[in-house]
Order: sequence, then C-alpha cells, then structure tokens
Amino acid sequence: MKNQKGITLITLVITIVILIIVTGIVTYNGLEAVNTSQKTAFISELEMIQAKVNVIYEERKASTEKIEYYNLIGQDISSIDPARINEALGQTSREGFKFFNSGDLKDLDLDNINQEVLINYDTREVVSLEGFTIDGIKYYKLKDIPNYLGYNVEYTNLNNKDPEFTVLKTKLNDNEYRLTIKNIVYNSNVNGGTLSYKLHGDTNWILNGENTSFIIKKPGLYDIKFTDKAGNETIKQEFVHEMDYMGKGLLAYYDGENNTGNGHSNNTTIWKDLSGNNKDANLIDFKFNDTNGWREKAIQLSGNGDKVIFPVPIEAVGTLSVEIVFTDQNRSMLAILSSDKVWGAFNAHTWENGKIYIGCSADSAGRLEPENINFSIPLNRPILLTYTYDGESRVATLYINGKKIANKTYNVDPIKIENFYIPTTQKQFGRINFYDQVLTQEDIKNNYEIDQYRFGITE
Repeated sequence: MKNQKGITLITLVITIVILIIVTGIVTYNGLEAVNTSQKTAFISELEMIQAKVNVIYEERKASTEKIEYYNLIGQDISSIDPARINEALGQTSREGFKFFNSGDLKDLDLDNINQEVLINYDTREVVSLEGFTIDGIKYYKLKDIPNYLGYNVEYTNLNNKDPEFTVLKTKLNDNEYRLTIKNIVYNSNVNGGTLSYKLHGDTNWILNGENTSFIIKKPGLYDIKFTDKAGNETIKQEFVHEMDYMGKGLLAYYDGENNTGNGHSNNTTIWKDLSGNNKDANLIDFKFNDTNGWREKAIQLSGNGDKVIFPVPIEAVGTLSVEIVFTDQNRSMLAILSSDKVWGAFNAHTWENGKIYIGCSADSAGRLEPENINFSIPLNRPILLTYTYDGESRVATLYINGKKIANKTYNVDPIKIENFYIPTTQKQFGRINFYDQVLTQEDIKNNYEIDQYRFGITE
C-alpha cells in the first residue's frame, strides 16, 4: 500500500508539471497567434492605403482639378503632437505630409481602417502613426518591416532614366483610331506603369491606367505619356489626321516610312506602291551606305549614279498631280523628279540658288520658271511640293507646304508619260504620290497637315 501511494504521489507531481508546461505552450501560442493577427491587420491596412495613394498620385498628375480636390482631404500635421510625428517620420522630411484619421480616410473611400497615418501625395509615402512592434522594435512603414515581401510599394524614383516605347496607330473606321504603346523598355529596375493622354492643346491628362491602348474619335495632335512605377515618364506625340491622304485618281503612293507595304526595311530594292495599283518602284545602283539608301522615313540618293524608277504612265491628255516630300541637301545637284520624256512631258529641278523650274517643254511657254515662282527651296529642311496640271485648261499650279505659290497656262501639247524617275541627285524623299486628276485645295491642305507632323515640316 505504501508503495502504491508513493507511486500515486509521483504520478501526480509529474502530471502537474506536464499541465504547467502545456498551459505555458498554449498561452504562448495564443499570444503569438494574436500578435500575428495584429501584424497581418497592420500590414493589410497600410497596403490598402498605399494602393489608394498610388492611384491618387496618377490622378493628380493627370488633372489640376484632382490636385485641388485631394488637397481638401486630410489635415495639417501641425495639429498633431510633434512627438508622434518625430517618432513616426524619424529623419524623413515633414514637407508635403498630411494627417489622416479614420474619417479622413473614409473621404478617400477607405473604410474600416483602425489606425491614423501620414500621407505625402507627391512622394506616395504612407506612414503609420500607430506603428507595430516586432522583437522590441516599432515599425511605421511597410518597406521597413523585416522580411516584408508583399505589396510592391514604389513611392520614390529609383533613378532618373525614363522609359522608352513606340506608338502604333490603327484605323478602326472612318471616325475612330486606336493608339497603342508597345515595345516598352524600362530604364529603371521596375516593371509596369500607367498610360495617360490628351490633345496637345489641352491642360488635363486623361488617365488610362495600366491599359496600353485607347480609342480616339477627334483628330489632332495627341500627347501620350507613360509613367513607370518609379515615377519616371516619357511623353511622345502622335498626329491623328481627319482622314488619310486624299485625292481622286490616285495612281501610285510611295512612302519612305512604310516602304514595303508591311513596315520599313533598310535594304529593300523595291519601293512598294501603297495605292494597290501594283506600280512598285525600283531602286537602281544603291549601295545602302552612309551616303545613299533608306533612312527612317525616307530614301536618300547620293548623286553617284543611283536613281529610282516609278512605272506610272500618264495618258497624253496630260492631267496630272504630283506630291513630293523631299529635303534638298546640295543645290549643285539639280534633279527633283523627271519623266521619261523629261522636258517634253514633265520635269522638276532646282537651280544653284534654290529656284525652281517645273512643268513640261523646255521653252518658257511650257513650264513654270523662277520668275513665275519666286520661291527658293531651303537646304536640309523638308518641304511638300505639290504640282497640278489640267490637261483641258492647260493650267499648271504649284503649291509649297499647302500654299499656292504660282500658276500658269501652258501653250504646248502634252505628251504621254510611260514612267517617272528620280535621277542621280543629293536629296531625301519621304513621300511621292501620283494622280491622274487635279488635286483640290482641300486635298492639298489635308495632305500637308499629315506630312507636316510626319516629316517635321516647318514654315
């Protein structure tokens, strides 16, 4: 019996010790669970606020009205105990911060937030005034929490290098275009960003968020801005004209930027006719080097035997319109554009002083001469030259950059043209269009407005 009692007493002591240990473990685990839950709530709330502040940051950049609106929400930090401010911000500058309690946060559409914060709209910083203690150290910002790998908070510029991108313009119908940014290159160690756009003359940006394309219905010059998540931004411009190149009777259309009909090639010897009439031009004796060959938006001739042939026939009735976007690089090289019959049918060239001769027939009765034109072609600056000739009235008219420069009635009979060509010269050609109709003033103005943007033509 004594042995049994001894065993019972020892068993009781062991049981009590085990219960104490288990109670301690349960209590520790319970406290740890509570602490983890509080940490999760603290982080989640700051993440919600940070996400909202990132949106506000973009809205304020896009609209002065949004700046004024958000400036009315929140309180001046001077109303808060300086000791709390100092503890939360540490060495961070107080400039630009505002105080937000739960009511202020509701005005930002943030409900059920149980802490007070400081927010800087300009830097996208969010700082808790409550803080959260981990291993005896109190933390006030998401980025400072040890091992925090959650929401990617990017509120400061990681460097000052702006992103790069290209703009793709797609015609949807006669009234709509889609503009898309593509080939985005981030020059900072971030990925992603937001797109904004506006008409060039407007003040407020339209925020498009992370969507990289948008549809516009109003013609004009558009500013397109991409801002990466570090705050670096790039603005490009795209011109949306009211309609495409106009003019009835289009025979052939050659474009230096889209020289293949499916984009640009730097080594093609065929210049694609974009009219659909299969009048593809041929490049002859091109070396494709520093002095001749394709440029980004043009074909450049060197004056050393290279030339371009356009198989575009014109009937003997002689009605003709030609549009030429070109840049003169050397006035000693005269040619602009010729036909197979040269002066007997059509020829255009400049003299050493930049004066223009254009038309048909070598005698003065059959062409526009410098005294008729009174205009000098500038060097190293693109222009749009438009020439029209009415085979019935025999009236020739010259336009430079959409403006009528001269007109004259010819006293010679027209000759049938089999083809045109650019003889050896030192010029760049961005666009050449041929028509068997006389372009109207409206057509010419529309086409010039397109070229003015595309090729950087200045008055």
